[in-house]
Amino acid sequence: MNKKRVLIIYRSYFPSTSHLGPATAIRNLVNNMSTEYQFHILTLNFEFATGAPLFNDAVHVEEMDNVCVEYIPRGLAGLRILLKRLKENYDVVDIQCAFDPLLAIPALILCRLGFSRRSRVFHTPHGIFMDVIMSASWLRKRAFCLLSDAVGLYRNVTHLAGSPGEETDIRRNHLRKQDIQVVSQFVESIPANPARRTKLSNQLRIAFVGRVTVQKNLIFAIRILRDLNIPWTMSVFGDISDQAYYATCKKMIQDELGDSQITFLGGIEKGLLFAQLTEYDILLHPTLGENFGHSIVEALSLGVPVLISDRAPWTNVETFNAGWSLPLTQPQMFVDRLQGIYAMGAEWSSLSDGALRYARGTFDRTKTTSRYRAAYG
Repeated sequence: MNKKRVLIIYRSYFPSTSHLGPATAIRNLVNNMSTEYQFHILTLNFEFATGAPLFNDAVHVEEMDNVCVEYIPRGLAGLRILLKRLKENYDVVDIQCAFDPLLAIPALILCRLGFSRRSRVFHTPHGIFMDVIMSASWLRKRAFCLLSDAVGLYRNVTHLAGSPGEETDIRRNHLRKQDIQVVSQFVESIPANPARRTKLSNQLRIAFVGRVTVQKNLIFAIRILRDLNIPWTMSVFGDISDQAYYATCKKMIQDELGDSQITFLGGIEKGLLFAQLTEYDILLHPTLGENFGHSIVEALSLGVPVLISDRAPWTNVETFNAGWSLPLTQPQMFVDRLQGIYAMGAEWSSLSDGALRYARGTFDRTKTTSRYRAAYG
């Protein structure tokens, strides 16, 4: 049986260390669906963190089973390749992150002009319509949404939302009716039986996983930690994407922390991250907004309870004894909860078990596969 061909368009992909959230979601999609679809990923030969090319040759192609990754140059040379690929009439074209002017916007315009008329066209937003993302350069992004409505940029385009909350975000930011399907996302491959451990009372090891940016709200985390009257340690796993924000964080922790400590470990390879996360007592993630929240999902899947904000998608974790979702307007609630976790000993294991149950019951690969199969056809 001939597999349907899927063209995925996104400006950054591995081995780039930039924009890892969408790139990880794409990789998980390919890994889970490549037995049914033939994927071609079109991305830029460019490392956004350094400005250097990823590969020496201007156009670099990597062929693997059921997936081809094509790295192209920025500018007109790359746009000519984009046009060529769209005219090849893939069964599915999936354009990622519509605000991207380098590949996504040109791809949407070319599709609107009919250069991929035989393809089913999708747009995967990856949270770009969340309030916290829209608030940065708000006028420009709002103008883009209004213009896209005016010219019918998403006519014959289906948005693939990662959660019901993202579906609401898409509709809220457009006047024209939008075609939306909620497909969720595939979860990173996690060890089937993560290492189990017990927690010692009067100990608090905190993990913070996410880029150092306004969205991930590390400053809020530091503020509540400084209000704790117990010893603690926190490790921050994630690239520094905002140097000014990082400088503010560093300045905040220059003061004496007593027996407590914050360590910045940077972005590390997933397998190593998973191995290290199991050694922590809690994932602290006071995010200002997530469309999926891979770090939350991964922690739960490893049996690590979570303490998250009410702006994350998985606000029902407490119902399953998997952690807590608290309002950012009540920082003292975070302080009280962390102090309670510090005192836990053997009873912490029930939280770890709850996290595993929640993950296994919520992030179901079979259901996500069915949703993508229904969308892609």
